[in-house]
Amino acid sequence: MNRTQQTLLVIDDEPLFCRAVAEDLVDLGLEVIQVGTKSAALDVARERRVDIVLLDQRLPDGLGTELCPALVEANELCKIIFVTAFPQFENVVAALRGGAFDYLVKPCELEAVRLAVERSLKVLGLERCRSVHERDRERSAEESVPYFGARLETTCRLVKLASRVDSPVLLTGETGTGKSMVARAIHFESGRRDGEFVAVNCAALPEALIESELFGYERGAFTGATSPREGLFEMADGGSILLDEITELPVHLQARLLHVLEDHTVRRVGGRSFRKVNFRLIAATNVEPAQAIASRCLREDLYHRINVLPIHLPSVRERLEDVPALIQRLLVRLGAPTARLAGGEEERLARYDWPGNVRELRNVLERAILLSEGEALRPSELLEVHPRREPLPSRSVSQSEPLDTFSLAEVERRHIDRTLELCSGNVARAARNLGISRSTLRRKLTTAVP
Repeated sequence: MNRTQQTLLVIDDEPLFCRAVAEDLVDLGLEVIQVGTKSAALDVARERRVDIVLLDQRLPDGLGTELCPALVEANELCKIIFVTAFPQFENVVAALRGGAFDYLVKPCELEAVRLAVERSLKVLGLERCRSVHERDRERSAEESVPYFGARLETTCRLVKLASRVDSPVLLTGETGTGKSMVARAIHFESGRRDGEFVAVNCAALPEALIESELFGYERGAFTGATSPREGLFEMADGGSILLDEITELPVHLQARLLHVLEDHTVRRVGGRSFRKVNFRLIAATNVEPAQAIASRCLREDLYHRINVLPIHLPSVRERLEDVPALIQRLLVRLGAPTARLAGGEEERLARYDWPGNVRELRNVLERAILLSEGEALRPSELLEVHPRREPLPSRSVSQSEPLDTFSLAEVERRHIDRTLELCSGNVARAARNLGISRSTLRRKLTTAVP
């Protein structure tokens, strides 16, 4: 069975009715289970998830109204539809009090059964979606905690403030400090929690597609646009959008973003009209804003527009005293709350400066759990196996080899490699510093030096 397939449990001692229902609803993609007794129905409901129930009132070993509360207890969100030839008023009242969703009277048309099942599926989908939102909100609030320690009271206070207002937020901090997790926590603790949370990594979107992804497009806007499509800003209407690595957004699109923030309208690619949008912007960057403005990676006017509520997330090495608390929180999130560290491990881990921040700490702990085989964890040994790479010392060509030993292609490739190293491997930033496009840089990287 497909994991996403929903289940219909038909509880009726008339095989012909059960078979007719199964055949009529086959196009709904449901897995249909047929039983004829109260005891068999309970066995199914307790062993697996049941989504929709068609329940007869009179069964060989009991009444449907007696079974109804037990079915709801076993599958809290399941929708129970009574289908009975005994529609006495007291039965209807007992069924509804027991948790029934709908009530049909035999003989009834199969079309009526279909409509009741389809209506139940729609309501069930909405309830499960709401349940997921609630879990996400609780989980996001919980997951933001590990990034805060005793010395980060100001950061905690700003995050709580951000969840109570609707102003733009700018999250800054090194890679791995938890900016995206904090963004989720802000959204799910805010009044927009029931709206969509749309996360966009500006560096991951192809440059040729980023405009149509953000703003959407109309049919015929370009080759292959066979139907209109809403953009990510429209998807975030009523909710929040996280623009991660916002300094990687092309400058001409930063100007369009500024217009969207000022007027709360977007125009799709190839479109002639503007659409109203109401989203909350959370921007994030691992680059110092002043540096990004100086290198023309970030428009200064956009910076002032998004920097209404700045929140900086410090690196782990700036708060090494929080490492023991972080370890305990991460062990819980990794499903190993009872795991323990070997003697001296906390002290060793607190002396490491964690260039990958919380993300690196989590990965090291996860590897240690997988390799521990039930013994005390020794994550510091993994730091020795996978040591942090130090930046290569800068040197000029004249310091390494005579100039006449290099071809022009070799000089270019060495310059590209050095630029990539200084940009921490970020292709988009390196391309801007080199004054070429990302596609040109990728082509040069894949071309062998003769």
